[in-house]
Amino acid sequence: MAAWLGSVLSVLVGVWALVSVTLPFGVVGGAVAALFGLAFGVLALFAHAWGRWRKIATAGIAISAFALVVAVAEVAYVVLAE
Repeated sequence: MAAWLGSVLSVLVGVWALVSVTLPFGVVGGAVAALFGLAFGVLALFAHAWGRWRKIATAGIAISAFALVVAVAEVAYVVLAE
């Protein structure tokens, strides 16, 4: 149950974080959501997810990591541009 829930939540929260980061003033909320997406994905892997749930958890981790990279790039752009 934890593997299934962690896998699904990692993808959902990761996508939410990615969408939130792209919105104006959504960097902080998106970064926090991405951290939660990473935590859910790691929880699913530690719960010994296998098969498609392991792939989904890995995809959620990748989406959340990409959201964090986008947030860092956005912050770096704002700091360096001004």
